[in-house]
Amino acid sequence: MKHAYSNAMPGSGASSAAHDTHIPAARPANRSWSILSTLLTWQSRSEGRRHLRELDDRLLKDVGLTRADAQYESSKPFWKA
Repeated sequence: MKHAYSNAMPGSGASSAAHDTHIPAARPANRSWSILSTLLTWQSRSEGRRHLRELDDRLLKDVGLTRADAQYESSKPFWKA
């Protein structure tokens, strides 16, 4: 893919139409970080929900949750907030 760049100074009015409408694609490094961030979020949710399932009723009460609350939250798939 070729990019059109103008040598004109900004504001001179001498820029190419291709340069004015060009929107660069996302950089591969940014996409990699975004994917990594999503995977880490999913892993954290999965682990948190597993730990929540393992809490006894006394600990659930300490954090203000019922067993039904814990079961509802821990049954969600990892990709749902």
